[in-house]
Amino acid sequence: MFARLCICFAVLLGATSAHAQAAKPLDKVTLTLQWLTQCQFAGYYVGLDKGYYREEGIDLTIRPGASDSNPVQMVTVGAAQFGTRWFADLVKAVDGGAPVISVAQIFGSSGLVLVTRADSGIRRPRDFVGKRVGIWFFGNEVQFYALMQQSGVDVRKVKVSALQTSLKPFLTRELDVINTMTYNELPELLRSVKRSELRVFDFADYGLDFPGDTLFTSRALLKERPDLARRMVRASLRGWADALRDPEGAVRIVMRYDRSGKLELQHQRQQMAEVARLIGAGGRVLGEHRAQDVDRVAGILAKNKLISRAPPHAELYTNDLLR
Repeated sequence: MFARLCICFAVLLGATSAHAQAAKPLDKVTLTLQWLTQCQFAGYYVGLDKGYYREEGIDLTIRPGASDSNPVQMVTVGAAQFGTRWFADLVKAVDGGAPVISVAQIFGSSGLVLVTRADSGIRRPRDFVGKRVGIWFFGNEVQFYALMQQSGVDVRKVKVSALQTSLKPFLTRELDVINTMTYNELPELLRSVKRSELRVFDFADYGLDFPGDTLFTSRALLKERPDLARRMVRASLRGWADALRDPEGAVRIVMRYDRSGKLELQHQRQQMAEVARLIGAGGRVLGEHRAQDVDRVAGILAKNKLISRAPPHAELYTNDLLR
């Protein structure tokens, strides 16, 4: 209840700030997503559609992503001011020298799982040896490699290949194991394969359930224009709060912004329901980074030599914009 009151109070503050912003020229801001338009990003589209960003003095453009786009790079070079990314991937980017920082942790859990067929003979991660495994290299790979190292598997003995957007290689048995998201590919897969015919490896069962999508910006923008960052976070959280209160309305808004025309209404309804579950994982306050989650992610990545060190919290995130 207290968390809900905090969110409501933030919404009231946002509405009050609209009057102060109205007379000023709008700041043009680009938000670059890590994937295509869908309910994974519902809160941003709801905020845009309802005018929350304009109320905060922001003229927002949302740029959908693709398999070949890199939001961290786009924000780093100034092609976008804000982006979305999985938190673990952001940690890896910061360790590699990327001058970015998370300003709001949206998903409490990523929803990433590995799927194989029940008749594949694969019952544990060690059985991946010699098998054909398809994973995404969009930032999700860090959890897979952490799982392999944690399980004592020599990844050189696993036939790892880059997974594209199609489920066909799995359905035709070209691949034995694939990545899926519980809010996207898994429900799609269950249209063709019975749940009883699948075995799902949930990273949470191995202590590797990382936080999911985060909203980030450059450290330079946060230092030079903290008020813009605060307004961006405030409008985004208003959008997400509305999306969680009215999921059906959020689905309709996302469908309107789908330029591809490929989104299916029922699939997006399922996605929005699962997204809401992942956002609320662990009873978090919307947007808040939890120190224990950050320590767990950075510690696991460092232990498995996926990063050189566990960066200090101040290099990875700030909760200051939520206050």
